[in-house]
Amino acid sequence: MPPRSGPRAASLGAALLVTVLLTGCSNSENPPPDSSLNPPATQNSTPSTSASPEASPEPSPVISYLGKTKIVTLGNTEIRATRNEIGINVACNVTNTADQTRNIKVTVSVGNGKDWVTTNNFDFQQVPAGQTASETAVMGASFEGDLPDDPKIFIDSDISY
Repeated sequence: MPPRSGPRAASLGAALLVTVLLTGCSNSENPPPDSSLNPPATQNSTPSTSASPEASPEPSPVISYLGKTKIVTLGNTEIRATRNEIGINVACNVTNTADQTRNIKVTVSVGNGKDWVTTNNFDFQQVPAGQTASETAVMGASFEGDLPDDPKIFIDSDISY
């Protein structure tokens, strides 16, 4: 017997269409998330990887020039470097901002930024509170080659004790 296509098949299709339209096209297996379970993040939220309030970033050196002299300042330490005919004249100035006499040791490196670097320790003994101490050294006098006109200066450490 051949299949019948008639009013019964058309009414079944129409009923199916009406059912889909009335119930919607949602997937009942994955309902929309309940927003009360996951409140939105606010600006007051603190990530778990944040630094503690006591942590402070290390100060950055400030670089300036006074003629051919390069000046690097880091906190209470100032380094002035000037190239001359025998090497690089380096002056280290430190200020004791503590309320008592302190010893201050500063380690400075000077180089050309490529293949040469020299290091010097400036050791200041018994610097009174609020006072500045200075010391000068010639660095790079034994370097064989052209000394840089604009040397790279690094304050490696600044220790008060």
